[in-house]
Amino acid sequence: AAVSLPLFYAACSMPRRRHSTLFSSISLSAMYPRISGDPARSALLIRYLVLSATMLLSTLGCIASFQIVEADGRINLMEAVSLGLFAILFTWISFSCSLGTCGFLCQLGFMRRRRTGGERDGILLEEPSSAPDVPESSAGPTRTAILVPVYNESPTRVFAAVAAMREQLQDASFSTGEISKFDFFVLSDTTDPDVWLEEEWCWSEISKLHELRNPAADPASDEIGIFYRHRSRNDARKAGNIAEFCENWGSHYEFMIVLDADSLMTAETMIEMARRMQMDRQLGILQVPPVPVGRRSLFARMQQFAAAVYGSTFAEGFDRFAGDQGNYWGHNAILRIAPFMRHCQLPILQGAAPLGGEILSHDFVEAALMVRAGFKVKLANDLGGSYEECPTTILDFVKRDQRWCQGNLQHWRILLADRIHPLSRMHFFSGILSYVAAPLWLMFMTACLAAAVWNQSTGSWSSGDRSTSIAVGLFIASMTLLLLPKVLAIIAVLLQRPLRERLGGGLRIVGSAIVETLISTVFAPLIAVYHSRFVISILAGQTVKWNAQQRGETAVTWSEATAQMWKLTLAGLILLIGLAAWQPLWLVWFAPVILGWLLSIPLTVAMGSRRVGQLFANGGLLQIAAERHPEPILSRHQYWIDELDQARREFATESWFDRLLRDPDFRNQHVEILLAAASQLPVQEHEPEWAQRWLPIERAADIPNAARRRLLCDDGWLKAIPAK
Repeated sequence: AAVSLPLFYAACSMPRRRHSTLFSSISLSAMYPRISGDPARSALLIRYLVLSATMLLSTLGCIASFQIVEADGRINLMEAVSLGLFAILFTWISFSCSLGTCGFLCQLGFMRRRRTGGERDGILLEEPSSAPDVPESSAGPTRTAILVPVYNESPTRVFAAVAAMREQLQDASFSTGEISKFDFFVLSDTTDPDVWLEEEWCWSEISKLHELRNPAADPASDEIGIFYRHRSRNDARKAGNIAEFCENWGSHYEFMIVLDADSLMTAETMIEMARRMQMDRQLGILQVPPVPVGRRSLFARMQQFAAAVYGSTFAEGFDRFAGDQGNYWGHNAILRIAPFMRHCQLPILQGAAPLGGEILSHDFVEAALMVRAGFKVKLANDLGGSYEECPTTILDFVKRDQRWCQGNLQHWRILLADRIHPLSRMHFFSGILSYVAAPLWLMFMTACLAAAVWNQSTGSWSSGDRSTSIAVGLFIASMTLLLLPKVLAIIAVLLQRPLRERLGGGLRIVGSAIVETLISTVFAPLIAVYHSRFVISILAGQTVKWNAQQRGETAVTWSEATAQMWKLTLAGLILLIGLAAWQPLWLVWFAPVILGWLLSIPLTVAMGSRRVGQLFANGGLLQIAAERHPEPILSRHQYWIDELDQARREFATESWFDRLLRDPDFRNQHVEILLAAASQLPVQEHEPEWAQRWLPIERAADIPNAARRRLLCDDGWLKAIPAK
């Protein structure tokens, strides 16, 4: 029981798919420049030390666990099972602790060596003198495409972000006099007809405000363009969307910066990313860790604070360990287009979904293929200015995690493929284990309880002083491995005066860390159960639908929370009554699990509440630097949101499809965009829409939503609509 608690917490707080590869469940913030020396030799040394420390810690833990289970002189089946599961989980947290400690020690070395100046937002930027020399042939401006794939997202937020980033890039070109050529491409896979039409309207409005050209213009112009393309068939999801861009437009550009619908990046960061790619011809992917910002619920504040305070230590440890064989998280990264097109075509996995067919989580695979081709994949953990938004409720979080779970479990096939680099195999294995760890913990806890019942029923229960002392010591060691990286990360932040002040001072940082840790401990049992359900359902053959993510700031009602969490509440009650009747002392060890399940309904409501989050913020807790001192890019994003909302007020009472039917200019613009992107797809005679053709139209509301989408692809039908 003593060992079960820390291993349970580990299973729930270990890595998710993109944001932490090997060690953390939240997005990572940026940090410090590298120390000098041979990067390859440095990475090999770090790997040797981290893996050696992991093996030493896990061996000691397994020896202690073995002494506990064989204290009565024999080992039953359940004890043997629990020992094997313990070895896996304890090695997992040992590796995480070793990486975090490595990151902290590297940070201390950087702090001793850092020079005056060069700070922004408490983040040290790499000095130009540390960069490699630029070859003569590669000097001069480069061409970079900035891709924003969207799928039923809020058009206002997406195009406002594009407008804010373009504005900064334009200002940078005026201030520096020389800039790499950038163009924005909004690549739409949207299936909702009204959202699709709203995207076109937002593109048109932003283009007018910036006096940009039409979608068929030549991208070779010196102007920073904003291009829009909608696919009538969204084959292969996001990966297929990007692949289609590369086939049609990739030859015009050397690099592409891939963003998500909720991404924001400063001009300074994007220019620096392009500069580094230009300097190192072997650099295939450069990932800038995105920092979550802009959300107000308690759950979101916890994620944002954790990323701002703990993320940099883990990021540094991971960067030092991975070296030139890092990973790619699918967004907020820059890629070299030519090798990406040549080497990163995704295979179709044998077998049916969910574990076969199209690869859902494409980013890890693309990074592994880039490394296999001999190119570097690196983490730019010294760069700031990279932002994203995070889920605001537990329910939104687990919906996203279910999709990522299926994508990660598919990777076991790639893990065993030929010529995959060992570090890439570790990334795949880590992503799989980040979800499998939860059911492993449930199995471990069940095996421990079953072994205790077995021993008690056979009269072989042992509660000697020696085994008790070992159990207590193992519990302390496990909790130390879990909490030490957090403590070291807090120390690293406290030692940085500018960053410490921007986060509100030492007392607020420590207080927020305590609050975050306590809530996370109670919250973790919910995630453990959800992850176990995801893994079991996927292995049973149930496929996840990849619907649009919830990007807005939503709340959870009591009825929604009850419908989702009543089974967990019942499980917590049964566990409470059972342990109280059988072994009351064990209630101490299982308190976080029991509390988490019993309080799952009010916890779900409270963590999704902006009001509760604001109460903590009013007390100075769980606030990040971007909230205390707003970034210009975040302020301009909100400005452009307000501009688009203001321009939309005149059509607020009608749907976008109704406006298409009413407004010939709006309809003609839609047809022009279809033809410019070669996305027209006339309705065929065998399709249901052919039977009626929906002309003449008396009421737009009579047309089903699916039919609207198909008709919007038919340029002939659109041109035949009579003018009113």
